[in-house]
Amino acid sequence: MLKDFSPPHIYRLDGQQNYFDPVRKKYVVATERETVRQRVVQYLIQELNVPQKMIRIGMKLSDYGLPFRHRADIVIEHFDATENISRPLAVVECKALENPLEEAAFNETFDYAEKLNCAYCILTNGEKIFCFYLDAEDYIELEEVPNYQEMLKARQQSEDATF
Repeated sequence: MLKDFSPPHIYRLDGQQNYFDPVRKKYVVATERETVRQRVVQYLIQELNVPQKMIRIGMKLSDYGLPFRHRADIVIEHFDATENISRPLAVVECKALENPLEEAAFNETFDYAEKLNCAYCILTNGEKIFCFYLDAEDYIELEEVPNYQEMLKARQQSEDATF
């Protein structure tokens, strides 16, 4: 699925291969993990219709007011009109293709999602992709990743049900 989405053009800078990241608007070294990240970004924008301005890459959890030094690979945000700020909707953890998706990777993804209070979490190594939705207290594995509007609708329905 993600293999259908190409990473950006490779540029040679200072003797290293780099991508120009369209979200961060800067050059980044073209590692295996970054290749997966860049394919995911294209997938989010082209397939799931996530607005580019709602995608954050390499976000420190402390940027969301959390006392943690870890970074989330990708955070998909939504606009909270009542507070006039953007909030995390989904977190995406990207691993290099050669990395098997084992229990530790799933636990890391769930941990970030819980800390960020995300309705969705996604884990991928560029070949396999897993998506989960937080339903009350449990993560439910979904057969496919919902598009951005479906994510927003489910989050809103969940919030409406809690009031």
